[in-house]
Amino acid sequence: MSQVPSQSLDPASQAVAPHPVAGTIVELTTDGIAPSERLSYWRDGVLRRMEPIKALADDRPFRGRLRRVIGREAELIEHASDAVLAARTPRRCRTDGCDDITIDLMLDCAAARLDHGGERSVHSGDLWIMDYARPVQVVRSRHRAVGLILSRRRVRDFIGADPADLIGRRLPARGIGALLQAHMRLTLDEAPHLSPDQRMVAVAAAVDMALVALAAESAGRADSADAAQNGEGVYQAARALIERDCANSDLTPDGVAIALGCSRASLYRAFFQYGESVAAIIWATRLEHAWRMLASSHHLGLRVSEVAVRCGFLDQATFNRMFKRRYGLTPREAREQA
Repeated sequence: MSQVPSQSLDPASQAVAPHPVAGTIVELTTDGIAPSERLSYWRDGVLRRMEPIKALADDRPFRGRLRRVIGREAELIEHASDAVLAARTPRRCRTDGCDDITIDLMLDCAAARLDHGGERSVHSGDLWIMDYARPVQVVRSRHRAVGLILSRRRVRDFIGADPADLIGRRLPARGIGALLQAHMRLTLDEAPHLSPDQRMVAVAAAVDMALVALAAESAGRADSADAAQNGEGVYQAARALIERDCANSDLTPDGVAIALGCSRASLYRAFFQYGESVAAIIWATRLEHAWRMLASSHHLGLRVSEVAVRCGFLDQATFNRMFKRRYGLTPREAREQA
């Protein structure tokens, strides 16, 4: 596995390399910058979305640090700085073309206020949604925060709605929100000890959790009665289709959505109501079919490898591993026991 080193850039070159390689860590800091130039450097050379207007601690030079863990289509960031007033103005929203969706987690801050679709206080442990297509202003004391930056297109495609309706909302601190918080913090802590490929996997896992959390938040704002009724219909139709076609090794969640004539986001939301994953149900259904075939006297003439293929598994080793994980027996042991 090739190793891509972290990019810890010296002050003279920190604003360079706007498109770092996926899997790398980029660290930016005011260390080495003249105290009188630090705030302007932070505004012009580091921050791409927000604009620090003024430092709020007048008794010492401004200090800031930004760490980026680069994924394939997203990135995790850790931001720490002295007290600051920062804003994203309507003019900047119109001119810089940035419309990312970010989930921010405040790790440590004595006091912070956010004005983004309404003014509110932000406390340590809060997980909230930022839409950089909209203006925002934030006042923070000395703080440390982490964020997950997602493309607007990816979020919109997944939740099936405009994410602008979610701006400034807090995500629940329990359930998927709690898992996302823990994963974001742990990934940033462990990133220096991971290989580039492992970092990309960790960021991708954060994206998956974030999309599910955003979909749940979006679904909760919709008409709950209609959503439940429509979701139940999609869910039942999808389960019937999976039961019928699970032996097709090409069956995927996207294929299920296409066959039902619904969006992928609608399909995922329908399964989310039951705490289930579409992909996991496809694999579980294949394993259930395999168990029934192995236990049936009508299929005694089939080799285990043939049973695997007839149930949608093209790789024997994968079939054996998944079967034992689910049932505690190898396919051969299951047949002998039956």
